[in-house]
Amino acid sequence: MPMNPSALQALANNVLLGHLDRGDARHALEQLAQALGRELQAPCAIVAQTDDAPVRWTVGELPPAGQAQHLPLQRPQARQGWLVLPAGVDPANVEPLLATAAALLLRDSEQATGAPHGHAALLHAALAGADTFVWEWDIDSDWLSDIDESLARLGYVSQAASYTQESWNALIHPEDRSANHEAYLRHERGEVETYEHAYRVLDADGHWRWMLERGRIVERHPDGRPRRMLGTQTDITERRALEQAASDAMQRLEKIARHAPGVLFQYEMAPGGRQRFRYVSEGIRELFGLRPDDATRDASAAWEAIAPDDRQGLFSSLRKSALALVEWRHEFRVLANEGQPRWLLGSATPQREAEGTVVWHGTVTDISERHELEQARHDAAMAALASRTKTEFLSRMSHELRTPLNAVLGFTQLMEIDAAEPPSENQKRRLRLIREAGAHLLQMIGELLDLTRIESGSLALQLGAVGLRTAAEETLAMLRDSAAQAQLTLTLLPGGADAVASADPTRLRQVLLNLLSNAIKYNRPGGSVALHVHPGGGALVRFSVRDTGIGIAEADLTRLFEPFHRGPQASGPIEGNGIGLSITRALVTQMGGSIDVRSTLGAGSTFTVTLPAA
Repeated sequence: MPMNPSALQALANNVLLGHLDRGDARHALEQLAQALGRELQAPCAIVAQTDDAPVRWTVGELPPAGQAQHLPLQRPQARQGWLVLPAGVDPANVEPLLATAAALLLRDSEQATGAPHGHAALLHAALAGADTFVWEWDIDSDWLSDIDESLARLGYVSQAASYTQESWNALIHPEDRSANHEAYLRHERGEVETYEHAYRVLDADGHWRWMLERGRIVERHPDGRPRRMLGTQTDITERRALEQAASDAMQRLEKIARHAPGVLFQYEMAPGGRQRFRYVSEGIRELFGLRPDDATRDASAAWEAIAPDDRQGLFSSLRKSALALVEWRHEFRVLANEGQPRWLLGSATPQREAEGTVVWHGTVTDISERHELEQARHDAAMAALASRTKTEFLSRMSHELRTPLNAVLGFTQLMEIDAAEPPSENQKRRLRLIREAGAHLLQMIGELLDLTRIESGSLALQLGAVGLRTAAEETLAMLRDSAAQAQLTLTLLPGGADAVASADPTRLRQVLLNLLSNAIKYNRPGGSVALHVHPGGGALVRFSVRDTGIGIAEADLTRLFEPFHRGPQASGPIEGNGIGLSITRALVTQMGGSIDVRSTLGAGSTFTVTLPAA
């Protein structure tokens, strides 16, 4: 159970100082029990037995049976009593409360029997066991009494006959004197109910020890000037050392946490359903858009950053982990940083404390990139499946179309050469149109088959030594009639007789035919097409096709080799299907080469193919 030892010490001192004003021990016991309950946020009680009968009276509310511990109030001359606290509270932390409650029970017994007992004796009995000592200050004479024990604690021989507040101030660290005096003045002016300040004093061995001093003005002159003050001193040197060690450990943890990915946290769920962060690292700023202090003060701020659709699932996973005490692991989204969703993975190990509270120690890390990668993999798998489906469909359809198309072309040719029933000139013209359209369709089907084979990886190549100039001459011969009809000059530039490529002869001619056909198709009357086979001699050989045609816009060059992409020509007068160049690049790539294009819109294009030398 979280406790603040300094707060418990202050609580005990406040109750004693209040008793000095009221003189009612039972009222002070009731105030002590109520204040302790507020500090621990749990039921607690002070229980005592009277001297003449086994009658018990209770101050405060008892914790439920089975969830409490009874700490005995064992002080000299005190009646039998107990401090009843929730299970799990460390008795060492409540030592000041045990001493205070025992002294108040003693005072209550004396009040009931009429036995005399002074305030100073009461304070001594209450605080001696908690390293706390009392003092009284006569402000008019600057007389400081009842500090023998404080001096002895510091290793000094008491000189109480001449001890004043001024002489005590001489022991206070020079850096702390001004702040200590200002704390007193705030109380004197009525700004605070109690004077309180922690400062360093010099002990007899020359070491600085920390003192926590609290006090209250208990008597004033008629004009309001302070006359007498009572207070306590507590040596908190060890406590300061522990707090400093804890602070140093926390700072080391923070340094480590700053270099650890995500958020480190401690999260608790109490039996009543109350939840909070005991600790959260700086990483919560980036992931949740929260400061660590805001998260530890109010855990609901972190819940509000979680995507609404994910909150119920996250809460259910925590409850299952708490019930079975199994590792908690859950993925959820947060909408921090301008509402952009981020995927987080929470992972923690639970443990149950004595009073039933479950505490998780774990981490929260950002897994958005992993989710994006998984989504990308899923999208890629779906795209690959769609591509395979499309390829299989095109392959089957192409085969199915070729059979009836070949029959149509065959019967068309037979009708054109039928000597028994020769066609008329008008019929010949129509048959020629059918044959040309069929041939164009058959070419498209062939290209589709090539494309599907390439995409499926089933296109087999037979690589061998192929003379580039010989292949160029053969291809040019096939296209001279087409160039003449388009009123173009078709030229094979000199050189390149020694350029021998490692290539598939059929597919190399297909590459040449595609590039030269495009150069003719996208040219203009009076233009030219030049094929240049570059000299060989190295590890690579090259040839270029240069035309003086319409050219290609720079914006279209990046998509030039995509299947079915024709750019502005898609709606132009020149027929085409956008498959030829994609097949050309795929064939060149499969033969171990590359293809490059340079073009100027309105001035022409140059395609260069590079292949391994044979």
